[in-house]
Amino acid sequence: MTPDEWGTLAEIFQALVSLGILVITTWAARVALKRLRTSVAQTRISGTTDLFDRFNHSSALDTRRWVYHNCRKLVDPDQVSQWAKDLEDLNLLESICNSLDLAAYLVHKGLVDIDDAIELYGHSVIRCWVVLRPWVEHTRLRRESDESLWRHFEWLADQAIACERFLHWRKNGVAIYTASETVTFDYDTSQIRRADPIA
Repeated sequence: MTPDEWGTLAEIFQALVSLGILVITTWAARVALKRLRTSVAQTRISGTTDLFDRFNHSSALDTRRWVYHNCRKLVDPDQVSQWAKDLEDLNLLESICNSLDLAAYLVHKGLVDIDDAIELYGHSVIRCWVVLRPWVEHTRLRRESDESLWRHFEWLADQAIACERFLHWRKNGVAIYTASETVTFDYDTSQIRRADPIA
């Protein structure tokens, strides 16, 4: 073989090697992408399951009921500072804010699909936020934490109220049902719009 023929043969060999590397790299990338999609889907399922368990645990349900039952007191500017003076009440308030903030953080980071979270728990998040906002704002000022304290909780409530399903809540008010009355709050101010006794 002549040197030119050896050179041509070497070029063909290099081209085949490069093509083989390209095929292997493409295959490896597709496998990795498939595994990543599966992992993300499993993480979302796991996150959604975790969120479901957190929201439906008896202690979480009892704490939300306590917030609804005390909704008038929690938005009263004359009483809001008193909640921090009773350790049991303070623990309850911080517990629900921390729990809702963590749940909202999972949504914000994409570990739980936002549409699923709002569909399943938007009503609870909105109701809790409208009642707890005065206390949260008071606590932020007292702790000099600006907007950082429980900001994911606030973010998820704002995302939920902006959804078509809840737009009428922003317009007509957010209803909180207690044992004796239905108290309707303005979402943006947490002011009581009306209270209707339960017959």
